[in-house]
Amino acid sequence: MICWETRTIAAALTIMGLAGCGPKPSATVPTPPATYAVAEQQNVPLTINTFGNCVTVADVTLQAQVTGTLTRFAVQQGALVKEGDLIAEIDPAPFKAAVQEAQGSLDSAQAQLANADVTLQRQQQLYKTKTIDLADLQSAEANQLQAQGSVLTAQGQLANAQINLGYCTIKSPITGKAGIYMVDAGNLVTASQTQLINIQTIDPIYVDFTVSENDFNTIRKYFTNGELPIEVTIPGAPDKVIPGKLTFINNSVASDTGTLSLRGTFANPDALLWPGLFVNVSLILTTVEQAVTIPSMCVMVGQTGPYVFKVNADDTVTLQSVTLGQRRSDFAVVTKGVSAGDRIITAGQLGLVTGKKVTPTLWQAPAPLPTRQDSAK
Repeated sequence: MICWETRTIAAALTIMGLAGCGPKPSATVPTPPATYAVAEQQNVPLTINTFGNCVTVADVTLQAQVTGTLTRFAVQQGALVKEGDLIAEIDPAPFKAAVQEAQGSLDSAQAQLANADVTLQRQQQLYKTKTIDLADLQSAEANQLQAQGSVLTAQGQLANAQINLGYCTIKSPITGKAGIYMVDAGNLVTASQTQLINIQTIDPIYVDFTVSENDFNTIRKYFTNGELPIEVTIPGAPDKVIPGKLTFINNSVASDTGTLSLRGTFANPDALLWPGLFVNVSLILTTVEQAVTIPSMCVMVGQTGPYVFKVNADDTVTLQSVTLGQRRSDFAVVTKGVSAGDRIITAGQLGLVTGKKVTPTLWQAPAPLPTRQDSAK
């Protein structure tokens, strides 16, 4: 009885062991998810991107041109002024007195000249009748010439006094924006020394920037009509694009830096550009028609150069080498390797190999961040 039970248990264990050694059911490996973007065709501007600095077209610091007491400023600090607007006044009283004095000197000199003319005419008649000798005639002629000189001197003194009186009224020579007062009203100001206020033209405004000497021939190629469009954006407001024109290329390349200086001119009615402000500059050389573009995040770089992963019709991927044209932070132009309509992986490329199957999902571009003005609404 014991032997039979032992054989039964052994047989059962053998059957169980054989069952454990049988083939296991196969597990299905899920395909990894992947986002993709569709390559598009669009007209893309060919640009050179750099940084620039806003520079005022005209920068004038007004100085006192006569010595006197500054009585008042006629404009507020920071105000917009036009050419010819009254800016400040210096006490005109002593200068009006100087004009009167000079006028009196001129009147006296003119009276002396009139008397010298009469005397000379009389002496000339007397000389003809041999009543006086030549010396008396010559003396009268000299007195008349001296009187003429006195009149000219008095006229110059009067003109100078009138000019100084005019300097008491200080007007803006340009249209622009006034700065801070450099001296307070009531102070004594000195001619050609005391600075009063600074005025800068801000509309239009310049943007100065530099490019590599390697870009010189390309720029010259497209700068055929003396103008090229420029776009600038202000740091912190990348969605606000301000258009302008390239109006100046320097006559030499800086040998120490290998850069070329350029200048653009911008209409600035809203004063978005400010003297001294740094901006992002895009010099637009031409427009590439129907260029194939993909998001920049699609592009990877390997030992053989840039590449992307295409999603095939059966949802497998293929590593594709590409040739790039212009590349920006948000998109890249592909000149070879990708066609319009191709599905290109946007993220997770490091885990992919050619032939691997994925579960593709269309990539959604992130919405732009709201500006401060939008947030305030």
